[in-house]
Amino acid sequence: MRFSIITPTYKRKDLLVRAVQSVLAQTYQDWEMIIVNDSPTDETYRTFASSINDSRIHYHTNRTNSGVNFTRNTALDKVSSESNWIIFLDDDDYFASDTLSSLHELILSHPHKSWFITNRADKDGTSLTQIKKSDTSYSYIRDYLLLKRCKGDVTHTINTSAIHLIRFPIHVKQGEEWLFFYQLGLTEKMFYHNHNSTLTDGYDARNGLNFRKRTRGEKFETLSILFYEGVRLGIAYHPTFLLYVFIRILRILY
Repeated sequence: MRFSIITPTYKRKDLLVRAVQSVLAQTYQDWEMIIVNDSPTDETYRTFASSINDSRIHYHTNRTNSGVNFTRNTALDKVSSESNWIIFLDDDDYFASDTLSSLHELILSHPHKSWFITNRADKDGTSLTQIKKSDTSYSYIRDYLLLKRCKGDVTHTINTSAIHLIRFPIHVKQGEEWLFFYQLGLTEKMFYHNHNSTLTDGYDARNGLNFRKRTRGEKFETLSILFYEGVRLGIAYHPTFLLYVFIRILRILY
């Protein structure tokens, strides 16, 4: 069973090193890590690139700064044919020491599940994931997007075949991951297990990817782009898609 770990990075070389070290320290060893650098002019990454001495780590650099969604898609396109599971690990997060071994056991225990979510937590162990009942399936659309029964950041582990050609919306440069997971949620359920899989120091407003608050006009522009993406994908007129867009409009207005 091979895990493909997707890691976009942007001007956080030192944090990326920590993420890589946490992967190398895993007791479960059948993995590949696909790192895509979205800060091609940042010279600090030169030493990182030259220091890679593990053939399981694949490092790529975008030609221009293209945003986290484009960067994740680039990594997804480079996943090997031997991959069974995909995990998204941001460069400012890192794995707990038993993450891959725990996920391996979890997957073997639930062979018919295709989408597992576990906790993202502060380094002191406080979970940032708020879900009441463990070892239960949830709907991303109903329970996460609409009813907010599942709150906070999670660690996604998804069967490679379930993702297939699903990609992040590249016309929105930063964030708005929900459209990716919405597409997946049309056919798959999330299975939640209470384990602190990824750890973080907390959000850094100075170095973070989304630290600037958007204006109301920018929020409407983003929403219109996402609706266009929905039309292009043939999902814009699904009742739950329209309902979520309507909720987003109300949040912007009020």
